[in-house]
Amino acid sequence: MIDVKTAFFLWVIQANTLAILLIAIWLHARDQKHFLWFGIGFLFHANGLGMVGMRGQIPDFISIQVANTLSLVGFSFWAKGLAALDRRPGSLFFLLPPLLWIVGNFVPSIREDFAFRVSLYNAGASLGFAILAVIASRARFSTSRDRTLLTLLWGMQVIAGIGHIVVVLHLRPTSFADDFFGMWMGTFVVICFITSAVILAKITMDRSEEQLQALVRTDPLTGALNRRGFSEAYQRLAETSPLDMLGVLVFDLDHFKQINDRYGHTTGDRVLQEFAKVCRSLLPQRAVFARTGGEEFAAILAISEPRDAALFAETVRLAFADRSFPTSEAPISVTTSVGISVSPLHTANLDHLLSEADLALYTAKAQGRNRTSVRAGNRTVTVPPSREESPLEEVDRQADRHVAILNRISAVAHKLND
Repeated sequence: MIDVKTAFFLWVIQANTLAILLIAIWLHARDQKHFLWFGIGFLFHANGLGMVGMRGQIPDFISIQVANTLSLVGFSFWAKGLAALDRRPGSLFFLLPPLLWIVGNFVPSIREDFAFRVSLYNAGASLGFAILAVIASRARFSTSRDRTLLTLLWGMQVIAGIGHIVVVLHLRPTSFADDFFGMWMGTFVVICFITSAVILAKITMDRSEEQLQALVRTDPLTGALNRRGFSEAYQRLAETSPLDMLGVLVFDLDHFKQINDRYGHTTGDRVLQEFAKVCRSLLPQRAVFARTGGEEFAAILAISEPRDAALFAETVRLAFADRSFPTSEAPISVTTSVGISVSPLHTANLDHLLSEADLALYTAKAQGRNRTSVRAGNRTVTVPPSREESPLEEVDRQADRHVAILNRISAVAHKLND
């Protein structure tokens, strides 16, 4: 069997190699902060244990107090990394493992007794593993199976650490050579470390794959789905919807080319981003939203009746018309025209629904823009129905007119259902 110092240095070499690899990964993906925190954690933990292994060659204060503090600080960074992986902020509780060691060393009877120091370190390490286990048990990353495995692994290390404390306090060894249980304990900890590292590697690889898939399916400017993502999401919604109908809505921003030409593409991009933000904020639970072209967007809604789709369209249209965009000349408002098609779920076809929604959109534009047209069968009904009622800007800004519009939609929906 290898001696204690050899085991320490083998672990130091392996952990430092892993730390360098993790930090190198972070340098190429700065938004993935968990790689950085995990890497720093391994640096602190490994080099702290390396100093412990140099007992007798360096001052005792460094090889005992400083070394074990650094080793336990590693747990704090691992906890921070695990929280970052779960997209959650860190906590001051993560500092408890090294703080426990530091406070304990202010007690002379503990500081000067090998068995008490070993017990104190194991208490700090067990607390660190307990913190990791709690974070994993409450996390939302990866699968429940992976999270459960991590929780069990770290929970087992908590139990092993407590067992080591009991044995050490009973046998009262005076050096590492006398602490035979500690050697087996160290082997068990390393095995669990390697196993948990493999699981964490799988989790990060799965997340990277998910992010790549999201990039393939997402419009980079607005964060909405692109055409590919839209089509795939439609299939999932059609297969899982508990409702009887689907509604497809096509939105087209009015006079968008003029906005780009007059105010520049930066203003145009802000308009597109704000429209996507408005739609996502109002989107029902069973719905899909995408950017399908330059200034064209689309949504699919699981609905009970056509009125549901029309109400959503008008809510978006009115909410977006209230937005104001600063420009080099003066603030501007932008409107949108909407075309809607509906179909029973069992006969729904995306291409046909989009084609019908496009026809409804042409009708909305032909009747003055800033309108919603609903198409069902061979009938198309537009809201507001005429340009003479009131100036459009006035209609969109008056709450009583909003109510009147929504009431007309309700009447139209009943006609379409007849």
